[in-house]
Amino acid sequence: MKIIKLFTLSAILLFSPKIISQEFKLGKVTVAELEQKVHPKDSSAVAAILFEKGQNVFDYDQDNGFTMQLEVTAKIKIYKKEGYDWATKKIRYYIAGNGSKEKVLISDATTYNLVNGKIEKTKLKGEAEFDEAINKYWAQKVFTMPNVKEGSIVEFKYIIKNNSIGSPRDWNFQSTIPVNYSEFKMYVPEYFVYNRNFKGYVSPKIIEEKNNRSIQYTYREGRNGVVSGSASQEKLDFVETRTAYIAENLPALKDENYVNNIDNYTVSLSQELSMTKYPNSPFKTFSTDWNSVVKTIYDYDDFGPELNKTGYFEEDLKKLLVDSKTQEEKIWTIFNHVKSNVKWNNYFGYGCDNGVKKAYKEKTGNIADINLMLTAMLRYSGLTANPVLVSTRSNGIALFPNRTAFNYVIAAVETPNGYILLDASEKFSTPNILPLRVLNWSGRLIR
Repeated sequence: MKIIKLFTLSAILLFSPKIISQEFKLGKVTVAELEQKVHPKDSSAVAAILFEKGQNVFDYDQDNGFTMQLEVTAKIKIYKKEGYDWATKKIRYYIAGNGSKEKVLISDATTYNLVNGKIEKTKLKGEAEFDEAINKYWAQKVFTMPNVKEGSIVEFKYIIKNNSIGSPRDWNFQSTIPVNYSEFKMYVPEYFVYNRNFKGYVSPKIIEEKNNRSIQYTYREGRNGVVSGSASQEKLDFVETRTAYIAENLPALKDENYVNNIDNYTVSLSQELSMTKYPNSPFKTFSTDWNSVVKTIYDYDDFGPELNKTGYFEEDLKKLLVDSKTQEEKIWTIFNHVKSNVKWNNYFGYGCDNGVKKAYKEKTGNIADINLMLTAMLRYSGLTANPVLVSTRSNGIALFPNRTAFNYVIAAVETPNGYILLDASEKFSTPNILPLRVLNWSGRLIR
């Protein structure tokens, strides 16, 4: 009897995740759900996420190698007029043309209402979708569900296709409204290892298994960059690790005064590629610890090499520094020179946009252009200056080793009395007085 009981329990544990997953599908709207007037655990809620499921899978083709695709399905209940904003979805996607441009596809978008005791469906029409530019790197797909009323339920699915495999999208299990069920699945081929980091006070349930998988793709033979017309069907076999993260009945997380960024406290999962291990190739590590992160960033073409460029400011500085004898005088002279001659273009980043030489010549650049240039000038004057990686308040706190933890760089001068921190992107800034956007816990000095 004991053996039978243990086997039965094991069977339940093994198969229950799949059973639970099958209960949360689009199109399964009931009269009881539409009749519900308030959320059963939060009567003040203006809306609630009945379920949200994400699935990140990898595909392969000859031209791009491995690529990622994120599929998200969601079902949201609108309780009050104040919750109508939840019927509008904005999905950010990367548009810079460096091979990692993303595509967003919308489908299965339907609004459900209860009319005379019967369920009425209204589907989203194609003309209700539009793309909106955010800046030259990012855009967003926007759509608003039709015929939304108090009591409506909206459902939708979207897919984000990405040629980059570095950082899967963060998954937020929690939101500013109650979340009844949140599930994220990550399917990773054996060639990749990802760091995973959690935030928030709830630990999602984790279920992991390994499966054999095959991908069919078309191979075209080529030589010297010319692809021939002949093609063959090839098959790639590998072991795939499938991990499911599940969280249920999460309360709304409300923003409050004096909280720098509520996302720092939201139950969420972030991941980043830490290692590749392709067949017949040595392992390649990326961001297993902070030292690896810093080295990876420093080696980027738009960081370390830009920091070490010379031959564009020396003649100007020689004239400016003639009367600057003390350390303080040198700092102020160089700091004011950069502030008054190079205008910030409102783009963040620890990687240069135009490059320091072009930014200096054209008198405009992003944060990295300006502050790496500043660091180089301070070094030229004989000061011990180094860049400091930081994260803006909007980007969250850099708690875990990963390259996307930072999105900003400033300069630091080392003195016997401590560090002097400098950001030349603001016209009226002074040494050791940084813009509010970067007053966000700690930074990481790169010597």
